[in-house]
Amino acid sequence: MTKLPMTEEDLLSQCEQGHCTAYSRLIGAQGLTQVSGEPGDEPESVWEAGVQKILDIQPVRLAQAGVPVSLTLAGPVFRDDDSFEEVTRVWHALVDVKSGDLAFRPSDIAALAEIINGVIPETYDLNTKEKASVSAIIAVLAHLAGLNVGKPYAAYEVLSTAAPLARVALPSKGTIKKFFDMAAISIVPDPTK
Repeated sequence: MTKLPMTEEDLLSQCEQGHCTAYSRLIGAQGLTQVSGEPGDEPESVWEAGVQKILDIQPVRLAQAGVPVSLTLAGPVFRDDDSFEEVTRVWHALVDVKSGDLAFRPSDIAALAEIINGVIPETYDLNTKEKASVSAIIAVLAHLAGLNVGKPYAAYEVLSTAAPLARVALPSKGTIKKFFDMAAISIVPDPTK
């Protein structure tokens, strides 16, 4: 991914920042469902019935072996009514995280690797509304920077100087031309000229 080892702590830190999601199988965990606050909505006792999405990562990061922590989870559970009906709930449990197995989706890890490595997916297509928004944003930013969207190759030289200062990977000249051309089309001509 980054050609450097990545620890569980690194992944949890990335999850805490919203770049991935952590999951766990907490065998035998019991807890109470989250209540909505509506009148008559009471928490019900539930048991873990499969892989759970961990909604708050910080307790996992701070957890020590043998010391239970309070987690907010989402996933399949059994109700405490002997029905063995599996339902999906948001629930709270006091568990020893270190006794369970943490897992991360491979697609989340791949997307995280792209973010870390500055890879821009080439197959991403913008819809019409997104194209209009991107064009408007580029046109405004180019205007603020004193760049002419009608001259994308000249703008590339300025952008290639500024990119390292902004700590971003600059796309190719062709990509910049494509987006500057889109921005140029979105600019309404000045009626006074």
